[in-house]
Amino acid sequence: MAVTTVTLINTIKKMYPVVQFFKDRYFPDGKTYYSEEALIETKKGGRRVAPFVIPVVNGIVMDSQGYRAERINAPYIAPKMPVTPAELQLKAFGEAPDSGRTPEQRERELISEHMDDLRCAIHRRFEWMCTSIVTEGKVRMKHYASAEDAAKDQKYQVKELRFYEKGFGNQYRFKKDFKSMTAREKIQEFYRIHSVLSGRGIKATDIVMTADVSMDLMTDPDFLEYYNKLHVNTGEINQRELPEGVSRNGSINVNGVIYSMYTYDEAFEDLDGEVKPFLPAGTIAFLCPGMGTTVYAQVTFLKGEHFKSYAEKIVPRVVADENNNVLEVQMFSRPVPYPLDWDGWMVANIYDSGAGDTDEEGFEIQHRSSGRQAGGDESNGVQGAEEVTVLTEDEINAMTTKKKVIEYAAAIGLEGLSDESALQELKDAVILYQQELQ
Repeated sequence: MAVTTVTLINTIKKMYPVVQFFKDRYFPDGKTYYSEEALIETKKGGRRVAPFVIPVVNGIVMDSQGYRAERINAPYIAPKMPVTPAELQLKAFGEAPDSGRTPEQRERELISEHMDDLRCAIHRRFEWMCTSIVTEGKVRMKHYASAEDAAKDQKYQVKELRFYEKGFGNQYRFKKDFKSMTAREKIQEFYRIHSVLSGRGIKATDIVMTADVSMDLMTDPDFLEYYNKLHVNTGEINQRELPEGVSRNGSINVNGVIYSMYTYDEAFEDLDGEVKPFLPAGTIAFLCPGMGTTVYAQVTFLKGEHFKSYAEKIVPRVVADENNNVLEVQMFSRPVPYPLDWDGWMVANIYDSGAGDTDEEGFEIQHRSSGRQAGGDESNGVQGAEEVTVLTEDEINAMTTKKKVIEYAAAIGLEGLSDESALQELKDAVILYQQELQ
């Protein structure tokens, strides 16, 4: 009788790491709540100075600057995977053909593997929620009733976490086509973005960009030459990959502020089977570590004869269905990521330039003007049909109130200035913006 010897030569299991760069760096974990709702608290940053008072006065009350607290009905994430007798009878991945293991012995290992797969899927959803906040100012979530509905993108309920009111005010539009700019013009654009954030009292430290933006900068000899100036601390180019799955390109000095530059080019497989990037191509964002947080609401389900609630980041569960002879491995999570300051970052896209866009609800997107009127003529950055008299630098410096400076800035197309900035800082921002439009 012939004997066949089966030997397991090698096994390779393709594993994709779960990248949570945005989630961990910009929206780290916060509180968990024993409720269906999560409390989110935001406060607008400011630069208000403390008042001097007469010695006999106990103090002067300062009103809260833009504080808000809201209770949000947390979204529901609940993927699951079955464990069937047929799966347990098959050889596990990497198991020797002659191991002699029983289905019962494979059960625990398979359950653990399913739990890890579901955990990774939830972490990718966390990352998607955080990148959506950065690029759109909101998270638009489709809630499905079945896997078939999710795959076909049908029969869903839409819920939104929106972190703006009249329009998304953190979207910046470049003055002209980014790829056609000189290195000097690109750096000046970075400074204008920095100026808008600085005017809001925001100290951004990171520039995160997609691979195509990074390639444009890192293959621009003039941009690289900018870092070779002797005796001038302009930053450094030192590309290296980080454990988080992103690459650090180095640092750049923007008028005295050192920014770390990161390349982020991660993707995920959506419910319809299509692979999509977390960040749209051409994205470049100016961010602050810890600019937001992620809180979690409770998960409640029946355990035995009673309901039990768990206030955790992710709650695992294994349910036995004796009637259908199947186990279900389930994972639950109810996250609410949110920015601490709704004005705390800026995002742009190198493939977008100009102005005049509206979002899907019809709100005007707040960004700088392209310098064209409604009729299409150049008019010193003024957007709209009305002519605006362009002031000289001396006339701008002669303004005595922040309100006048901000009103004039809006008239010439410069949005995003705040009266919490110093008067001279507002004037400098307007003068610089006006010089670039000429």
